[in-house]
Amino acid sequence: MIKQQATVVEIDDDIVWLAAQRQSTCSQCQVKSGCGTGLLEKHVGKRFSRIAVEKKNDVVIGQQVQLGIPEESLLQGAFLMYIMPLILLFVFSAVAQLFHWNEFIEITAGISGLVVGFYLLHKRFKKNKTALKAKIVEE
Repeated sequence: MIKQQATVVEIDDDIVWLAAQRQSTCSQCQVKSGCGTGLLEKHVGKRFSRIAVEKKNDVVIGQQVQLGIPEESLLQGAFLMYIMPLILLFVFSAVAQLFHWNEFIEITAGISGLVVGFYLLHKRFKKNKTALKAKIVEE
């Protein structure tokens, strides 16, 4: 389970909204002073993610909590966000190639598959707002 500190920012009937600071591994890298990502992180500043979790504990707004995210949920989300649109890109492009359409249509079909993949993900995550199966861990 991956754990991170978060702050309670809003409480609904059955959902707790948390603000967690986005962390990168740049602070632990040996070449952080010469890396473009490290320099960009310094200029952008701290960024926060807003996360919805199911309310199972009594919490108050402003309380610091420990957020636990199962590795399976993280891997599943990463697969959906990165691999599924790419698979649809290749499938749409392969179908266009099977019909012996010209190269421009194959490229357009591939890009369409990518866009369809992102659209389907957007619809899935919008419908299921608590897709992240995180929980507040007892300290």
